[in-house]
Amino acid sequence: MSRFLGIDLGTTGLKVALLTETGRLVGSEHCEYPILSPQRGYAEQDPKAWWNGFVAACRKLKAKYPADFEGIAGIGICGQMHTQVYLDQADQILRPAITWMDQRTSNLVEQMNADDNARELIFKETQNFASTTYTAPQVKWVKDNQPEVWTRVAHVLVAKDFLKFRLTGEMITDFAEASGTLLFDVTREAWSEQMFDFFGIPRAMFPEVRNSDEIIGRVTPQAAQLTGLKAGTPVVNGSSDNSAAALGAGMIDAGQVTLIIGTAGVISVCSNKPLSDPQNRTMNWHYCLRDKWVTLGVMQTAGESLNWFKNAFDQDEVLSSGDIFEQYNQVIKNVPDGSAGLIFLPYLNGERTPYWDSAARGVFYGVNLTTTKAHFIKAVMEGVSFGLRNNIETVESLGININQVRAVGGGLKSQIWLDILGKILHKPIVTVSVPDTANLGNILLCGHALGIYPSLKDAIAQTVTTDKRVSFETSSEVYERQYPIFLELYDQLKGTFRRSAA
Repeated sequence: MSRFLGIDLGTTGLKVALLTETGRLVGSEHCEYPILSPQRGYAEQDPKAWWNGFVAACRKLKAKYPADFEGIAGIGICGQMHTQVYLDQADQILRPAITWMDQRTSNLVEQMNADDNARELIFKETQNFASTTYTAPQVKWVKDNQPEVWTRVAHVLVAKDFLKFRLTGEMITDFAEASGTLLFDVTREAWSEQMFDFFGIPRAMFPEVRNSDEIIGRVTPQAAQLTGLKAGTPVVNGSSDNSAAALGAGMIDAGQVTLIIGTAGVISVCSNKPLSDPQNRTMNWHYCLRDKWVTLGVMQTAGESLNWFKNAFDQDEVLSSGDIFEQYNQVIKNVPDGSAGLIFLPYLNGERTPYWDSAARGVFYGVNLTTTKAHFIKAVMEGVSFGLRNNIETVESLGININQVRAVGGGLKSQIWLDILGKILHKPIVTVSVPDTANLGNILLCGHALGIYPSLKDAIAQTVTTDKRVSFETSSEVYERQYPIFLELYDQLKGTFRRSAA
């Protein structure tokens, strides 16, 4: 039986997993890396930390599972979208990678969105609108503000494509990742020359685009020596992390829905054609499958909101990423729904859909003399769930009926949070039993490319199983009362957010 290596290059950490072709996890290794913020609103990372973490993970896996590691038939990969690496002619890194969380382009994006002609052109060419998240505005910022770097830039690679390059020597991206650059025509499935001209970016800086389920190269002898992988091992093109996770959750047909609570919160609805939103509330991207697209709602800081709380207020506690949810479950088990009137706006670093507001910030509303730490923890879970409901309702307003949600992500380790989500969304929620759906999606694409899985639908039926089911027949009175207040708070404060940012 073949073995696969899956790579998930996340925002806060890299996970490398060794799996069988039935989807069984043999073993995995994880490393974390910081988000660097040299100035307010900046969010950068060192690409070398990704590569060094990957090399270390491979060596550990080889030492622990030598026979399985030797049997690796192919490598699948996904990663955080938008984040870009700048390389010179000698393929050396020129500056830290600018991540999708970075807000430095907020003024530039506001100018573009205030220009009717620019907005019309961007939507016409990409089926999306400009935001600080996308790659192109960030590249333009480097061009306009760091000429000493820009004059030396030869290549721009999205995060996971940089790892593929270090593995294979090939510079290639996929349709899902290209959708996140704001330089790609989602409908025609091709780079938009007009967008490159609009942003003043040479087309030659960006790589060729291919399907996610294609082998784009093989592990070079140099990479093999560093990692312990066999030289010549096939590497699949791969996809964005949210696409791979949705595939690993079983999303393959039009109308299926996946909700991911990771660093960000993502609601993805699969379709057979691009579904654009002229009101600029959702995103319209290519999926990791051929002839499939996704309509997305994305929260900037979903699981990251609870991670922030842990780091801010429990830094001295001995809390590992594995038991934080269980410990918080115990802390909040007696806190009633609604957190005694405490409401949290989860906009710790701006917000994406449906507001596209880089100035938005986190707010706790309703603090009183009876409020305890436990109330704050549960309010964070409730606030993120309110934000996800706002996004689901926005997607549904495009004419898509969502009857069931397949949910994945670290946030769902908490049964209390899952129950909160079920009550607030007021929709049946099903979780999948495979905890690492991103790497399962990676090996599905890799196995399909290698011909090991002739049918992805059959492969999903064999590897993806459901786990918990949450369904509340009646709506929660307290949450139905709080949700309109949650929406009203942002509406009342958005002007204040903007003045504070200025």
